Amino acid sequence: MIITRALILLPILSLTAAAQTPMANHAPASKWESVKMLAPGTQIRVAVGTAKPTVGALESITDTDLVLTQGTGPQSFPRAQIGSVSVEKQGHRLRNALIGMGVGTAAGLGVGYGVGQAQGGWDTSVGTVFGGLVGFVGGTLTGVFWPTGGWRKIYVP
Repeated sequence: MIITRALILLPILSLTAAAQTPMANHAPASKWESVKMLAPGTQIRVAVGTAKPTVGALESITDTDLVLTQGTGPQSFPRAQIGSVSVEKQGHRLRNALIGMGVGTAAGLGVGYGVGQAQGGWDTSVGTVFGGLVGFVGGTLTGVFWPTGGWRKIYVP
């Protein structure tokens, strides 16, 4: 009974923990020098005033201007008008899929075993295998479609 409750609560608690944002994401953005160190071709997002941020590949950067290339061509932004510069974070789909597969399979095996024990007509091994398969598929798909990447601000005046 206690094991069944723990197996039911485990996925709920793991989702709650995953929803917490680490404090490292809220670190203050650094100076213009960190923007100048970006390699040409880096995907960046530039926010100017209240307009929608512009996304493109970094073409060049000086002490006074930032130039990025979009589908429409190069676009220059004076440093004084830039509200923030963000770089694209690396995605972790494979890592998330593997974690989801492991957690889902373990939880599915446990729940399947518990259901197999509780049901008089079910064989425990059938419940365990079925639960493991459902957990494997569900956990893997959850990991694959879990949002990854995003943007990290590296400059805010």
